Amino acid sequence: MSGGTEFSTVRFQGDDIKARAVYADMQPLTADDIAESVHWATMQPAHDNINTIELKPVAQSFAAFQVDRTPS
Repeated sequence: MSGGTEFSTVRFQGDDIKARAVYADMQPLTADDIAESVHWATMQPAHDNINTIELKPVAQSFAAFQVDRTPS
């Protein structure tokens, strides 16, 4: 889950309340978090094989759509 973009607003056709609910009570990844991870991967030595990188916030599980939401 990546927050701080217009993705969910577009997904819910401009409904900001639904869009904000997706990220309620959890800390999504930010664009800066993702950029930092991509930067790290590209700065590794050429002989390193970074085959699969899956970025998720710690609140998101491996099961589809499950998020640990901590009450505010």
